Amino acid sequence: HELHESLESRDNEDEQTRKMMAVLMSMIMQSLKGLDRFASPMVHFAAVLGIMEDENRLRRGDEYSYMLAGFIYCVRVLFVEHTLPVATRAEQTAEDIDRFLELRKKFLVVGSYSPCSFLIKMLGYGKTMSMQKINQPSITWSRSETNRPDGDILYFHGKPLPIKRFKDAIHDMI
Repeated sequence: HELHESLESRDNEDEQTRKMMAVLMSMIMQSLKGLDRFASPMVHFAAVLGIMEDENRLRRGDEYSYMLAGFIYCVRVLFVEHTLPVATRAEQTAEDIDRFLELRKKFLVVGSYSPCSFLIKMLGYGKTMSMQKINQPSITWSRSETNRPDGDILYFHGKPLPIKRFKDAIHDMI
């Protein structure tokens, strides 16, 4: 609510950033003990991220794990900045580091009844599923079977990228 008011009143950017960080930290430092996992906005977002709407299916482990890993990385960066801010690193004490380690144990590790715990388990499950199937390359290409003017096609995660676009871009740069 405060963040929304801050955006509407056009508070200064530092104040808006502070309020945004508070909202994010309330999501990260949430206990799911006794709650439905999907009560967490982070878990809900990660679940929605796993849906391929255009194909009406869930993403496979190899299609989803890298996204989930990136999401977890961002959460960890925000957590570290909240608990051990860069601006105060020179003045931080052993007590600050101990506080960080306690909060880390409570909110960022498996078994902690937190959104991150669940997300890390999901990441592990996705990795296991990926390892159980024959690894397919992220990038493949096919030669044009008919000497079409657009030539070869490069596929990135199954999405076509015509080589002609690269050739045209290079030609324009020269």
